Amino acid sequence: MFTNAEINFDGLIGPSHNYGGLSLGNNASQDNSKQVSSPKDAALQGLRKMKLLMEESIPQGIFLPHERPHLKGFNKLGFTGNIEKVLNDAYAVNPNLVSCFYSASSMWAANAATFSPSMDNIDNAIHITVANLNSMMHRSIEPKFTYKMLKRILNKKVNINKSLLNLPNIGDEGAANHIRIAERHNAPGYQIFVYSSENISHAKTIERQSLIGSKLIAKKNCVEDQRVFYLQQSNKAIRYGSFHNDIVSTANENIFIYHEEAFESTQELKVILARLKKLVPNFKPIKILNSEIDLQTIVSSYLLNSQLISLPSGGMMFLLPSEVKQYPNCMQWLEKISAEEEIKKIKFIDVKQSMRNGGGPACLRLRMIFNENEISSVNKNFLLDDNKIDLLTNLIENKYRDRLQPDDLLDPNLADESLEILDALTKIFKTGSIYNFQKI
Repeated sequence: MFTNAEINFDGLIGPSHNYGGLSLGNNASQDNSKQVSSPKDAALQGLRKMKLLMEESIPQGIFLPHERPHLKGFNKLGFTGNIEKVLNDAYAVNPNLVSCFYSASSMWAANAATFSPSMDNIDNAIHITVANLNSMMHRSIEPKFTYKMLKRILNKKVNINKSLLNLPNIGDEGAANHIRIAERHNAPGYQIFVYSSENISHAKTIERQSLIGSKLIAKKNCVEDQRVFYLQQSNKAIRYGSFHNDIVSTANENIFIYHEEAFESTQELKVILARLKKLVPNFKPIKILNSEIDLQTIVSSYLLNSQLISLPSGGMMFLLPSEVKQYPNCMQWLEKISAEEEIKKIKFIDVKQSMRNGGGPACLRLRMIFNENEISSVNKNFLLDDNKIDLLTNLIENKYRDRLQPDDLLDPNLADESLEILDALTKIFKTGSIYNFQKI
């Protein structure tokens, strides 16, 4: 029996997980650029996080890794021949080309799309719009496969929209810049789209989410106009490394937690909060003051890039990256919040491999909300159970590499290993021939 409205779909970390340093504005990505990674540890850490939610009786879904290396991308740039020649020729032009087309960034499912539940929408139907991710080359190659995968995961009852056009001023990076507030998940809610700048072409820093893109996503998702707000992210927060809003704020049902320097206009925020207090029963905004935790610490700790989750047994759980324990002021704040609010459990999870590339627990998942009549629209093959966990653990432990150095991306054996793993995953999840290499 389906008792929980929330399903988290996590991105399974792929066998090419590496530290390419491709994400400008992302402090962790830049600081760990060209370091040695461990695809095996990364994938197992992500899997343990998913299992932890399952142990709390929260349904857990999964997104498969994208096809890497992205041979179509190489070919479109004019690189042909066997994989060894393609990789070496591309590397000779620019080493970042190889990093881009080997990137495992699809692991951060929060950027895959923006989900709008049926109770918020004009047509009373679920809508999900794939993100165009056009601000970063290595992520801009993801939308087509994400759309194809969502078509396999969700049936025709769900409206799956292709991404916005790949134009300079229409950037969209999915749920990482999207907040939903409601009395409970399956009640009508209100959505806040957080944008980086009104005109990102004039920005001094790389800003991912545009205002026009946000408005177009709300329109595509058929969200009722009176249920949508737009709020600009703080330029200071972006400069400090909050490349997505989900580093400086988080929300779950009636709880909205944000740092006092998260948003550009305190007046606009004040107006929105006042509206939500009137519209949402028991709405609880929680502001973190600079005197409690400064902005730099919020960004460095990834305190708010955590999963705040409703428990079927009642109350909420805060699932945080283990790095938060290194910050005494964050731990003091957590102690205070657990005593005063609905947060009944606080747990920590080691996702260090993802964190070193700038992705905490919240980055690794895309939350979807269903009512009891809609859950049948989800392909059960993509919902985890103990058997799938065991199969995935065995595959990762036996096939993923323990260590991956930057130069290993030029090893043609890595390409063969990666495709072999992807082929095995399609058998575990019964997807059929979803990857391009399977159709040759």
